[in-house]
Amino acid sequence: MAEQKTAEQAIAFDPDRTAIVLVEFQRQWTDSGLYNLLIRRSLKRRNVVERTRETVRAARAADVTVVHAPLRIDPDQQKGWLATLTRGRVFTAGTEKAAFTPGLYEEGDPVAEGRYTFDAFEGSDLAAILDANEVQTVFLAGFITDQCVAKSLETALEGGYDAYVLRDLTATYSALVQRRTERRFGDRAVSSSVITSESASTGDPIEVVEST
Repeated sequence: MAEQKTAEQAIAFDPDRTAIVLVEFQRQWTDSGLYNLLIRRSLKRRNVVERTRETVRAARAADVTVVHAPLRIDPDQQKGWLATLTRGRVFTAGTEKAAFTPGLYEEGDPVAEGRYTFDAFEGSDLAAILDANEVQTVFLAGFITDQCVAKSLETALEGGYDAYVLRDLTATYSALVQRRTERRFGDRAVSSSVITSESASTGDPIEVVEST
């Protein structure tokens, strides 16, 4: 990935051809428990969940498509190494832990199905959803920054999307790992202000100046 730029970066996108993809905004991460404990400090310090709710509201107001990319493991099938390793006991389909984090999903939102690994694209219909909505620009948010989010960004870029990570809508195990991963993303790590800025609600193509 590109090295971090010190100059200001202009990002132009058309809301009608833009999607924010929420990777694993699920109760397994955001409710109390072991997984939440792993990223709790990062979640609280960065106010990730509430900031994401605000960003999603702004995205809807600007006609940006909100797509969900959950990880749901069927304990009866256990497809993929992650399901086998955990025996389907985490992100278990049909349970409360696999449910969406409250305040983010609305009826009619596209939901990627079939995912079974860290990469939100692998095995899922995420690319098909984006293409059906004529999406060109993708903003990723979710957990964890250096794994699922990073792998999804790489695949999105390889697939020809103009893809970015909303860095303040992500979390991982430590501040050090977060900073290192953001540096690795380079100019592909941007602030959620690209969505929540006042100009984003106009419905017109947007150009945002983002300090990196």
